[in-house]
Amino acid sequence: MNKNRLIELLPKKIQESIFYKGELIELTLSKIVCIADEPIEYIYFPTDGFISLVQRLDQHPPLEIGMIGREGVLGAEVAMDIQKNLFGALVQGSGNAWKLEKNDFLDIIGTNIELKNIIMSYMAVRIKQLSLSAACEHFHEIGPRLAKWLLMSEDRAQSPTFLMTHEFISLMLGVRRVGITTAAAEFRRNGLIEYHRGEMKILDRPALMAASCSCYLQNRKIYSTFIGEP
Repeated sequence: MNKNRLIELLPKKIQESIFYKGELIELTLSKIVCIADEPIEYIYFPTDGFISLVQRLDQHPPLEIGMIGREGVLGAEVAMDIQKNLFGALVQGSGNAWKLEKNDFLDIIGTNIELKNIIMSYMAVRIKQLSLSAACEHFHEIGPRLAKWLLMSEDRAQSPTFLMTHEFISLMLGVRRVGITTAAAEFRRNGLIEYHRGEMKILDRPALMAASCSCYLQNRKIYSTFIGEP
């Protein structure tokens, strides 16, 4: 089974505490994991699959502002004494995660400085990546943003093939579906990707990286600076 990167970096004793207190659950595609401004109840360490952080504004559909896979954790804000979810979250790619009750997580982190340090480092990564995401949305065009998003999805799915529709991508990127369709069609013509009935497959990762905006590598650099190679 794939492992969560943050848990992997912890001493074996702390890993065992997380596994003992936690429950390995299935992440079902499109399932809502948490709702913004509601109390944090659980902490999630994905082992595969991935979760989208989403933000609503007025009556607009939710917009993706971040992505969490095996490199991260959802709900760790409780370590900073934040009691409510800062964002909504839904499953973008099916898989599994270790799920801990909030109090169990706080008990472990309260007696293990190594876990606290990892969580604080990850929160710094999250803040830095959120600010980068805001700038990317403002300055970068749809095609490069789509390439970046597909690469990030592949990294977290740990597979070049994953389930994804143009409609869902357009919602997550906050652009019209026609824009996604046009950009994806160009990538397909050039042999970068293939898609059929909701299944997306990356065929040429180096070419997709070349087509991506700089934010893809910037995101990886942020993570490696604070935590290490993802």
